Amino acid sequence: MMKKVKINFIEAAMKYRQVTIVLTLLLMILGIYALATMARSEDPQITVRKGLVIAAFPGADELQVEQQLTNQIEQFLFGFEEVRKEKTISETKESQVVITVELNENVIDTDGFWATLQHGLNTTFRQNYTLPQGMIGPIVNSDFGDVVAQMITVSAPGRSYAEIETYLDELEDGLKTINETSKIKRYGGQKQQIYVTVQDEKMKQYGFDFSTIAQVIQMQNNTGYSGGITLEDSEVSVFAKNQYKNETDLGNQIVYSSPDGKVVRLKDVASIERRYEEVSSYIKVDDQKVMMLTVEMQPGNNIVQFGEKITEKINEVKKQLPEDVQVTTIVDQPSVVKESISHFMLEFVIAIAAVIIVVILLLPFRVAIVSAVACPIAIVITFGVLNVIGVEIHQVTLAALIIVLGMVVDNAIVVVDNYIEKLDEGEDRWTAAWQSATQLMVPIFTATMAIIFAFLPLAFFLNGIAKEFIQALPIAVAVALFASLLVALLLTPYMCYVFIKKGLKHKVSDGDKKSMLDRLQHVFNNALDYSFRWPKATLFIGFLSIVLAVLVAMGLDQELFPTAERNQFNIEVWLPNGGNLKQTEDVVTRVENEIKKDERVLGVASFVGTSSPRFHSTYAPEFPRKNFAQIFITTTGKEATQELADEYIKKFEGFVPDGYIRIRQLSMKETPAPVEVRIVGADLNKQKQVAEQVKTILEDAQGTNWVRTSYQDDYYGVKVNLNDDKANRLGVTNAMVSQTLGAGLKGYPVSTLYEGDKAIDILLRFDAENRENFNDLGALNIPTVFGTKVPLREVADITPEWHTGAITHRNGLRTLTVRAEAQLGIKAATIQNDIMPKINALQLPDGISINYGGEYESTNETAPHMMASLGISLILIFLVLLFQFKDFTKVLIVLATFPLSLLGAFLGLLLTGNPIGFTAFMGIISLIGIVVRNGIILVDYADELVLEHGYTVKAAAKASGKRRMRPIFLTSAAAAIGVVPMIIGKSPLWAPLGSVLAVGLIVSMVLTLFIVPILYYKFANPQPDEVHPHPDAEVFETILYKPKKKSRTLRKLEVMKHKLKKRIKK
Repeated sequence: MMKKVKINFIEAAMKYRQVTIVLTLLLMILGIYALATMARSEDPQITVRKGLVIAAFPGADELQVEQQLTNQIEQFLFGFEEVRKEKTISETKESQVVITVELNENVIDTDGFWATLQHGLNTTFRQNYTLPQGMIGPIVNSDFGDVVAQMITVSAPGRSYAEIETYLDELEDGLKTINETSKIKRYGGQKQQIYVTVQDEKMKQYGFDFSTIAQVIQMQNNTGYSGGITLEDSEVSVFAKNQYKNETDLGNQIVYSSPDGKVVRLKDVASIERRYEEVSSYIKVDDQKVMMLTVEMQPGNNIVQFGEKITEKINEVKKQLPEDVQVTTIVDQPSVVKESISHFMLEFVIAIAAVIIVVILLLPFRVAIVSAVACPIAIVITFGVLNVIGVEIHQVTLAALIIVLGMVVDNAIVVVDNYIEKLDEGEDRWTAAWQSATQLMVPIFTATMAIIFAFLPLAFFLNGIAKEFIQALPIAVAVALFASLLVALLLTPYMCYVFIKKGLKHKVSDGDKKSMLDRLQHVFNNALDYSFRWPKATLFIGFLSIVLAVLVAMGLDQELFPTAERNQFNIEVWLPNGGNLKQTEDVVTRVENEIKKDERVLGVASFVGTSSPRFHSTYAPEFPRKNFAQIFITTTGKEATQELADEYIKKFEGFVPDGYIRIRQLSMKETPAPVEVRIVGADLNKQKQVAEQVKTILEDAQGTNWVRTSYQDDYYGVKVNLNDDKANRLGVTNAMVSQTLGAGLKGYPVSTLYEGDKAIDILLRFDAENRENFNDLGALNIPTVFGTKVPLREVADITPEWHTGAITHRNGLRTLTVRAEAQLGIKAATIQNDIMPKINALQLPDGISINYGGEYESTNETAPHMMASLGISLILIFLVLLFQFKDFTKVLIVLATFPLSLLGAFLGLLLTGNPIGFTAFMGIISLIGIVVRNGIILVDYADELVLEHGYTVKAAAKASGKRRMRPIFLTSAAAAIGVVPMIIGKSPLWAPLGSVLAVGLIVSMVLTLFIVPILYYKFANPQPDEVHPHPDAEVFETILYKPKKKSRTLRKLEVMKHKLKKRIKK
């Protein structure tokens, strides 16, 4: 009977190879399927935890709105623990307040909270607070954070808005049928209105007033409940519909009848005209006014496939529309994502190919192929697992896989290297294969866990956008590394057994036949021997590298997040407060004429009086205002975008004497401006006084452009102050004055006429002749309670006065923010360092304080979390190392590789001209994982040489450095080459990470290979584990290396001698 031999799981995987191979193939098929179908997006899904609370108080100036409305709403909002008070900002203007509410990060269900808030504003807010009569709202706009997938415009030259709207209806009906569609919204339409323009003279003639007409229209144009008739066997409902059907019905309405039976109809005292409302904003594409649909996608879908479905549906609908109707897509997020992912995929494939080529060049062909094939297998399996756990393909997951490429291939390289070593030592192929993986299982596992723990804290300890942006990175890294660990342990040994039949000893490397790696090994051996003669000098060089790293870091620019790479950017037109739409339109036309000549500009869409909806997670739309416009430019590519943006900053400087043309590129920055100085206080005049001083400092600082304040420009207004004595005597009330002024200046809605499902407002107003200037205002006739009329100037003082453009609050306090852009080539952090001493030296009036926002605030909020994340990474790595080495000294020797890597990291940024930012920090985290892995491999091997082979500590340290040079060099070279496409791509987001890794790896590899062996020699004192007697314990034979250059007999003698020493010690 044959004796059963107990085998470990690695040998089992080799023995039952069919199972291993089939499982691998199945996982790879799952990965390929995932790659074809999984959800795609440009960036990770970022939850916009912001909403707007909007309230109106018609007729009130900004101070009245602030005191009677803003303060009360803010007080109510701050009662919710979900609201992040220090980030909640209000902007109060005449007649309205807009509050941007930000929620704490622990709020998961944002939609649920906005619904709760709206309910609270409708109920408890009205019960618990004294609110002004005539307040409209407050309403919560929870759609503020929604990001659109496509913006589609519809235009038809010569056709009315009403006709275009019917085509829009058809398009919307088609898009609704796509399953992935979430919300569809409309923009750019002009509502039809019926203007009833009353002639004051005729009303005087008949002896009735304005309010009489308003009352009659409201009472006659309504549908009320009329009950029903109960018959013997049924109930008959009665419908009394008294609504106007058209303008003729309205004109024939009797508004007054005299005692002698004379009838006055509305058309006798007023002209009735149907036309579009007075335009407050519109959208135009190629000089055509258009209407626009925005389409949003349900989360978790493949946006590229969604875009294809939309295009298909648009083409289908187009066939049913008249030929002159043009349907244009001005924002096409699916194509942006497709291009972005294709570009990243190309970089990714190049990186995989580069890593494989490096391995093939540096290792013998068969050895290289077995090592390299592990990389694509592990990566394909990773995609399958990521799809199963719901992670999308976007630039962060792909960047994570590029970062991890070198480490993925390294697990296999180390196993193959060890297998060859065992063949050279005379082991048979089978034993060499399973032993090579078994022996390295703990060090590989420890090194893999060290890298995973380097990244893991990023998912938990960061905050804000940074956290959501990077959350997928540690997950992708962990999955890829575990996949590569399993491939290296379960598949690579069998592949070694099948494909590598001989060691490398039979190839005597001499003369010209020496490989590059052999030559490198020879040079390194000599250099290491030399450094061991001067250990203190070598350690001093290591210390010097850390000091140098700090000095280099201090000289680098800082930028947390750069601008995004897009084939789109915006030009914003800002005119002074009080500017009308015509002035804004004129400037837009001038700007368009300047840019349309450029071949790099593919399309121009202008939003006049408003801004485009949110088409990027950090792009916050501007609130509609007549003195603002946004010109949306599509370019030939991201390089063209950068070139044009740089050119236009100079070109449009001073283009509008009293306004500003702002060039705005997309970025991951949330702040309205990179440089912000906040002046907090209760006194408006003191705030404005300090703001002027701050503005001067900012304007004089090098690198700033467009300095402005959040209080905007003061503007001219007219105050109508009712003289109570005169008014009471003549029978004039405040309500009568307000109503007459409203009708006299703008007109106000009194009722609504319906045509099918389209509502048309009926506006009542005075003739335009009565609203030309101040004198006309005074001449307006105000009705009295006695049925007579008096001119407004008889009962009120009319005086011009200045008003503050907007009063902004932050955290409930009046905060005047002075903002500046930093678009002239100098980073915001450098400008901040320049201006802060000057601003801090200002003599501030009592009750005024200054703090800073912009990138300074963002960095100060994110940096502590980044440092905490780094600290936790080091603690977790420390624990993993302690688990393996069980010795503080050895753990610290391995961790010494981290500070040794910093010089390379910062040199990489300096050489490529990249700033220190968020992704550079990611590079440093990646670096920790790889260099710690190198340290583990060195110290682990040195330990075995001392404890099992009787080497002295010095000899072991030296031998370990020489023996481990190849795998360390291969890992570092593979990982460095893998990120080169990132650097060559010059992506402002990922190039810093690539440069940190590439240069950091090479420099740290050199320092680690020289300094770690010397640290081990100087400070390590390897001791065997204490042995406690266990009579029934099963004894396992340890798999050992067989050091070279000694005869077998000599080796046996040394081992016996070493074991004897151990016994004597006991």
